[in-house]
Amino acid sequence: MSSYEYYNFPIQLVQGFMEDSKQSLLNISHYCIYRIFYENFEKYDGTFTGYQRACLDFGMEYKNVAEAYKNGMELYNTTIDKSPMVGMSSTVYWDYFTNEKTEFERICLLGDLAFKSILGAKSYIKLDNKYWFSRIDGSVKSIDKEFLSEKVRRFLNEYQTKKIKNELIANWGLASYSRYNRGFYISYKMTLDDLAYHAEKIRKSSRDKKIKEEVKTAHEKALERLAREQQN
Repeated sequence: MSSYEYYNFPIQLVQGFMEDSKQSLLNISHYCIYRIFYENFEKYDGTFTGYQRACLDFGMEYKNVAEAYKNGMELYNTTIDKSPMVGMSSTVYWDYFTNEKTEFERICLLGDLAFKSILGAKSYIKLDNKYWFSRIDGSVKSIDKEFLSEKVRRFLNEYQTKKIKNELIANWGLASYSRYNRGFYISYKMTLDDLAYHAEKIRKSSRDKKIKEEVKTAHEKALERLAREQQN
């Protein structure tokens, strides 16, 4: 049993999850355990080495401890300063690690992690499906559809994206709002009513700003026109 409620890791570690979820989860455990060891090793003593104690705290036993250590160190050193982080609850981790999951169940987990990696500490944010699916595929930056992995790409259509969002809304705590605008708003902290309020407030502010700019432009053109007439 793990001593940690959440496992925090770089979003890049979900790459390949749809093809081999077990290996991706092992990579996440390698990273997390090495991070636990590296950041807390001075606290460990007694009958366990620091890394063995970190494995015990995580709730993981490896057949090849040296290989797990090496992989975790490489993942930690190559991503720690270059990636958005995301947290997965230990309950979800072990559920997906020990139980067989359908492709839809796997893509829903990735969808949830992708949203949370984009949100970070923010209460809500606006994004589009392109950026969302880029993160689902473990990419930090937004990438075009043709560069997504095949099993992720097949879910990037109107029917599937709506189905995933609806599942996350129904069972994963997501609030999502989109109406007459490009992209959509998401939050895990706000109610749908509050999210809609903020989205419409932003839309109204943008609309008012656009109108103000149009009036300003029209005013400047009118003055220029009057000046030309006076010259003639």
